[in-house]
Amino acid sequence: QMTESLGFDPATTASSLALFSAAQGASRVCTGIASELALKWELPWFCGCISAGGQGVPRPAFFLLASLVSALSHFVLAVSTSEVAFTLGVTLSGVAFGMVWPMLVLVTGEVFGNRHVGANYMFFDGFSSAAGTLLLSKFVAQEVYDEHITENHGDEGAADGEENFQCIGRGCFAMSHMIVSILSLTCIVSSYFLIRATRNVYGQM
Repeated sequence: QMTESLGFDPATTASSLALFSAAQGASRVCTGIASELALKWELPWFCGCISAGGQGVPRPAFFLLASLVSALSHFVLAVSTSEVAFTLGVTLSGVAFGMVWPMLVLVTGEVFGNRHVGANYMFFDGFSSAAGTLLLSKFVAQEVYDEHITENHGDEGAADGEENFQCIGRGCFAMSHMIVSILSLTCIVSSYFLIRATRNVYGQM
């Protein structure tokens, strides 16, 4: 629907999905390796606000990075008018997606212990996924899309006695992407507080 509303070549859909999958897969591997190495990094004094007990970078710092990438990706998608910009936004979104979920498993186990890691993880993953899907996909995106069908087509939507429910134009999804981008920026704040709250945990590693 996004590529269709922007008038892109239908092949852009398949290529974008492939790039998203490849980006999130590579991001999972690279983030896992980088987060392990970062625990031993020697940081300069001015990085003390994110250091793990004086040295190293705690894993939750990668949530902060993922939030920045996510905010950027959805901003690019909100303003994209070319296939190159759209594909870049989708790829960056895959990078952010791949960073978050595997890291969430590790951080949950390290902070709360491995005894109930399954239940704890499913609270963070299951609840947030269900709530996000319901609120953002069902209500926000659908409402924005439906509003722009009316605006774009109105009386012109009827053709040969049938109503056209296709939305055309950047406005069909732009506001939805901007909302997700803003929400991603709020994750930067929560990620910072998580870094501060878990410094002692990662300072002992």
